[in-house]
Amino acid sequence: MRMGSRGLVWLGCLGLLGFGVLMWAVGHTARPSLPAVVAITLVVVTAAVGPWVALVRARLGDDPELLGLFRVVVATAVVIAVGGVGFAVALGYRETVASPAAMLSVLAAGGVALAGAVVLPWLFLTTRMLARERAARARAEERADLAAHLHDSVLQALTLIQKQSDSTEVRKLARSTERDLRSWLYGRQPVAGNDFAAAVTATAEVVEDTFDVVVELVSVGTCAMDPRSRAVVGAVREALTNAAKHGGVRRVSVFAEVSESEVFALVRDRGRGFDPVVRGGANRRGIPDSIERRMRHEGGAATIRTALGEGTEVELRMPLGHG
Repeated sequence: MRMGSRGLVWLGCLGLLGFGVLMWAVGHTARPSLPAVVAITLVVVTAAVGPWVALVRARLGDDPELLGLFRVVVATAVVIAVGGVGFAVALGYRETVASPAAMLSVLAAGGVALAGAVVLPWLFLTTRMLARERAARARAEERADLAAHLHDSVLQALTLIQKQSDSTEVRKLARSTERDLRSWLYGRQPVAGNDFAAAVTATAEVVEDTFDVVVELVSVGTCAMDPRSRAVVGAVREALTNAAKHGGVRRVSVFAEVSESEVFALVRDRGRGFDPVVRGGANRRGIPDSIERRMRHEGGAATIRTALGEGTEVELRMPLGHG
């Protein structure tokens, strides 16, 4: 099982503590035999440096250039350690020289590994991360400036075209261009088939293009699509269609909100309205069939508020199941 970063840090700290103990022992205790000096120094230095080398190696990822330099440094440290120990063994008959030589070679190898395989790569990674963050902030600022400029110029021009043009095709093209531009500026929406907010947005766009109206949509929160949220989307579509076909208005507003307990939607127009008593007539079958019945079937409710000459409000509430 691979050890996590926290475990490596703890091991590295314990190794550094052990190195401190070794340095104290060198000055306050009798020197052991050469094999013991080599073994103790190797264990302590490996424990003090090894976890930090492993931690940096994990941070390097698959960067070929850094990995090549990393391997060269580690190989150099190994050569220094092996060469120094070999030299000490060759001088084994001179204990006063061999033991310090072995210890110094292992310590030098540890220092090379610490500097070349830990400190320098870590500094490089930190510098690169800071550079990327600065570049990301610069790109975000440029995008924000561009979005503000386009909002103040192109998007307002497209809105003006929609309001003043007498051509249905021109208004449709202006709406489509405005949607594409807003999508590019503020990020693509999730796939409509999997996301409630995206599905409501797609429904509003279809109604706009089909009936040459403007749907002013405000959406707060979202959830994954399921039978209940699909029922709300279908009811919103029918309410928008009724408003576009029978309301006599050019603008319809939609507010959709997903909270922890329910999905709420409100479709409102300021059109001619209708008499609630005869709402089930031939022109209004969508209300009882495609709105109220659809919502009741999934455990929700639809409330219709309307009067002749006062517009129509369709309020939809669907509780969310958390089972």
